[in-house]
Amino acid sequence: MVLESLISTHTLRRHPSEAVIQGAVGTAVAIIICKLLSQNGLFLTALVVMALLPSAIIQIKHDEKQKENNEFWKYIYQGGFLQRHGGLILDYIFIIIGISVTISAAYIILPEQTTSIIFSDQLSIINQITGNLTQPTLFEKILINNLGVMAICFVFSLFYASGALFLIAWNATVLGVVVGQGAKALLGLQSIPLVLFSYMPHGSFEFLGYIFAGIAGGLISAAITRHRESKDHFWFVMKDALLLTIAAIIFLVIGAYIEVYSMM
Repeated sequence: MVLESLISTHTLRRHPSEAVIQGAVGTAVAIIICKLLSQNGLFLTALVVMALLPSAIIQIKHDEKQKENNEFWKYIYQGGFLQRHGGLILDYIFIIIGISVTISAAYIILPEQTTSIIFSDQLSIINQITGNLTQPTLFEKILINNLGVMAICFVFSLFYASGALFLIAWNATVLGVVVGQGAKALLGLQSIPLVLFSYMPHGSFEFLGYIFAGIAGGLISAAITRHRESKDHFWFVMKDALLLTIAAIIFLVIGAYIEVYSMM
């Protein structure tokens, strides 16, 4: 595929911000295909994931080569917690930005008749959320929903290395539509950064929760498959996974609180 050839794994490791290009290009191609085939939001998300998956697989294979060269545990032990996982976290963050900004721009540029079809699933979710804003149990509903998404991200990554990518991409498309709606009501394309920034106080915590849970699931999967090498290695990785999971829950609680507080 052409997309994973645009930016090498080595470049992504050194410059994670380049992942914005992958997210944007993959999303743009997915939107074009959905427009031609008159498909909706879930199909759009699946296409985005299919576009990003080859690059993710290449990175996984890159890590496998490190393992085969007996460099894996050296990598795991070096540096601090953020140094071990910071690169992957940044990759996800920049992919989310690339997807969201592209979706927002498409929502503004394309005719309403087209966006109502392509983003129908996202619009349905947004309407469900906004329809419950007046309920007194809003905090609990948001938190339970986000914890559910986090749990699925964790389980998906536990059984499949890139399993969390679909849910993260789905939430990025929903964010993109929300931002597109807000920007369209203001000044159009030039308002996208401002509207996107307005959702960052709670959105950043929610996405970090999903990302951390996805990475934690992947780490546990690796620890289980390699547990015979050393019990010390196993518990070291499990400790990192536990810290990531705890951090994910804390992020989601903070995100839900900020989201509810901002609506008051």
